[in-house]
Amino acid sequence: MNKNIVYLICLMILLFLGITGCGPQDETRTFPNTRYVESYDGVRVVVPDHPKRILALSSAYDTILLGLIEPDRLVGINKLSTYPEYSMEAERAKLVKPVMSSYPLEKIIALNPDLVIAPDYTTVDVIEGLRHMGIPTVVVAGGSTVEGVIKNITDIANIVGEPEKGQFYDTKIRREMDELKRLGASISPEQRKSVLFVSSMDGYTGTGSLFDDMCRYMSINNAPSAFGLPPRTPFGEERVLAMNPDFIFIPSYKGMDKGLSDRYLENPAFENLPAIKEHRVKPLPAAYLYTMNQHIGEAMLAIMHTVYPQLERNSHD
Repeated sequence: MNKNIVYLICLMILLFLGITGCGPQDETRTFPNTRYVESYDGVRVVVPDHPKRILALSSAYDTILLGLIEPDRLVGINKLSTYPEYSMEAERAKLVKPVMSSYPLEKIIALNPDLVIAPDYTTVDVIEGLRHMGIPTVVVAGGSTVEGVIKNITDIANIVGEPEKGQFYDTKIRREMDELKRLGASISPEQRKSVLFVSSMDGYTGTGSLFDDMCRYMSINNAPSAFGLPPRTPFGEERVLAMNPDFIFIPSYKGMDKGLSDRYLENPAFENLPAIKEHRVKPLPAAYLYTMNQHIGEAMLAIMHTVYPQLERNSHD
């Protein structure tokens, strides 16, 4: 009897969702006030011209969206997005409810979004489940280069019907990249400092990572790249000693990654590293180090000025 009741309840929910326009998508025909967009997984998705109930399944995409649209067009926000040290759009993120730490399929459906933007690591079951319920779901690949991040911003801007804002951020970031190039012109290859960005995610910043690409624009040597260490390679004692970094950056937000500084500062094996001897183990906002959004140019300038404080006086020339 209990099973029958549960079955009937589920059936009623599905019927209700179908009545309110949440039936399976028919991608063979178009509808008024909709358009097609290309999803990263190869599907052409019908989306509203001006979606008003948007959900991103990623804190990185939350931050992008908060720069493109008003908070009242979001139906949920990732908890990380509300941390000021993690997101440069945290104040706007705090205007969005509910705050989420995970995205189970049933919870997403209950929010009744008219558009879901999913990172490429979202499981196929979730994506197919949402599309089966008639919820437009567009997969967007994460940017692993600065140019990739710019493309993500303009792609998401187009998906939500705000292409002009996407172009605005494209121009803004490229202007900041020009400033990085101008500042970097005064730093010879011999003067470049090496940086090791460490995280609770082992080897997050290895060769080929986004931070590795950012370093090229900041005239900084990414310490793991000198040894060709790919992302997700653990940075054990021997590797850190071989890298011999001038700076060690620790991401800081809400106490997360707490203890990473002590792992280096309190370890006798590292006492002769330049970063330790010169007091250059620096906690930096995670919003700078993990940036994958419209603030990437600002973040690179902030990091560059941390490494080369003598350039600060030139920043407004």
